[in-house]
Amino acid sequence: MSTKSRQASSKRPVSTAAKEKARRSLTFGAKATDICLVVVWGAMIPGLMWLGAAGGF
Repeated sequence: MSTKSRQASSKRPVSTAAKEKARRSLTFGAKATDICLVVVWGAMIPGLMWLGAAGGF
């Protein structure tokens, strides 16, 4: 790594990295949606297995 590129990377403001991290993080709504999908999927599998057993499969 050259001295010039090292100086250029050290001149990058810290706030830019913080903004990138904030932009990549999930919002509360996205996290809530993910949790709901996991709960529904987790409940659906035993429910379908129960329906299959009740139907004679």
